[in-house]
Amino acid sequence: MAPPVQGKRSISKCQQCPGLTRLQPGTYLDHNIDEIPFSDFINKELILFSMADNVRSIPSVVDGLKPGQRKVIWGCFKRKLKKEIKVAQLVGYISEVAAYHHGEASLTMTIVNLAQDYVGSNNMNLLLPNGQYGTRDMGGKDHASARYIFTELAPLTRTVFNPDDGPLLTYLKEDNDWIEPEYYMPVIPMVLVNGAEGIGTGERHCLNMFSSQRGC
Repeated sequence: MAPPVQGKRSISKCQQCPGLTRLQPGTYLDHNIDEIPFSDFINKELILFSMADNVRSIPSVVDGLKPGQRKVIWGCFKRKLKKEIKVAQLVGYISEVAAYHHGEASLTMTIVNLAQDYVGSNNMNLLLPNGQYGTRDMGGKDHASARYIFTELAPLTRTVFNPDDGPLLTYLKEDNDWIEPEYYMPVIPMVLVNGAEGIGTGERHCLNMFSSQRGC
């Protein structure tokens, strides 16, 4: 766990595209017509991609996790991970059980980022960095290949994400298989502890880290 990093509220930013607020449930584009107006393409097709991009790229304020990160944490809980596992092996497991569709390289970086503990990375890393997970000097980009590094759940992870909250969570379903919940309910606001940053379509979110002892 890295030494606590204090953030400044004046630096935190959240910008949202007002056009996305017009999206109504059930919006879709009728592809049976011969000519599709630009306005219909933007307001009924492109807007769906934009909203999906934001959901994937902007962390949830409830648990501070993006969907990819939530899949990793849920997969570790489902596997009842109690000893270290090779990152490459964990990537394959998460892809299989959590319906991850964005490639192994992206998932590897998600796991590495969850485990990094150098100053400026995470105030509370949810996974343990057993191996070379990068340095502050290179911004973590000098981490070793996934086949050479290992990880496991950090001791505090199950304390923060209490298993007794399981019945209260709303689990998602894909291809008739139950996957990770819509969001977790951590006992402390993880969105403040580890901060949050993401760039979607027409929206940018940046929240600095706060000390878990002072900000929570």
